[in-house]
Amino acid sequence: MKIKTLFYVLVAAMGTSFTSCSTDVETIEIQDLKTYDGQYFQNLRDFKKSDHEISYAYYASWANTQSPTSWGERFLGLPDSLDIVNLWIDIPTKESYPIAYEDMKYCQEVKGTRFVMHADASNYSHKFWDRVWNEETQQFEFVYETDENGNVLKDEEGNPKHKILQTVRGDEESIRSYARWVCDTVVNCGLDGVDFDYEGWSNNDMIIAADECNKYFGPEGKWAEKLYIIDWFNGAPSGCDDFCDYFIRQAYTWQIGFQTGSGGRPMEKTVFCESTGAEAEKGGINGARVRDYAKFVPSTGRKGGFGAYYLDYNYKSESGIPYKEFREAIQIQNPALTK
Repeated sequence: MKIKTLFYVLVAAMGTSFTSCSTDVETIEIQDLKTYDGQYFQNLRDFKKSDHEISYAYYASWANTQSPTSWGERFLGLPDSLDIVNLWIDIPTKESYPIAYEDMKYCQEVKGTRFVMHADASNYSHKFWDRVWNEETQQFEFVYETDENGNVLKDEEGNPKHKILQTVRGDEESIRSYARWVCDTVVNCGLDGVDFDYEGWSNNDMIIAADECNKYFGPEGKWAEKLYIIDWFNGAPSGCDDFCDYFIRQAYTWQIGFQTGSGGRPMEKTVFCESTGAEAEKGGINGARVRDYAKFVPSTGRKGGFGAYYLDYNYKSESGIPYKEFREAIQIQNPALTK
């Protein structure tokens, strides 16, 4: 019986356990053997495309290894109804993390889950290859170093020397170029958008980056379907409301209490995160207060959604059901349709 029970837990943890045609948003009793058919996944994709309060998770365990041995290290193990995954730490590619990359593509195409790059707006030490947008070809092109006559310089191997920039506080050129690097990376890596971690830049620099990204990811941009997100902890940047799909209110410890202020940002775009990582200790393992944030209803209108900072730890829920509390929060916020 122990072996049989373990099998059901592992299957349930995958998030792709089998169920009959269903309109459920997220199944809580996931230890039953069920069959997921094409209609289930179509319903799932349609739900995620709908106008609803979202679920959001910072997730890092996928980058622990190229050869995962636990569903807690797999995108496939995440709850089916999770809307957006923040790729904390790294970006999966075919070369760097082949299993994670295939998992990500499956979740994007079959489950409709979106994956966003984590960009850094906490310091000014980034170094990157400069690039510009070519309106005629509708693509980014690298900028190369030149001599006084405009001739492209070559390195020791005879390759053109890329122009390298570093972000500088108050320097508009470097901030816009960094934003273009971000957009180019998102597109080339097949991601669904970007989340800028706003914890050190000036407000004006954040506006500049948002304005530049909006040229490509905004309503009039070539990749209008891509998400532009800003997360914040001590204070939300002003002047970016029109550029952002969501503002993520961060949390680094669940002991700071139940925080439901939007920092002056539109409530309907604000996603309230709870810490479920190691800093939350046993509370994080058991989901801390994610269910309370899911229940939260603003005095007027609605919120953008709820989320978890380091959802990884809730995989180890003492209930024995992977991500049990986060799954319950999804159900609380968006109850499953009755059959």
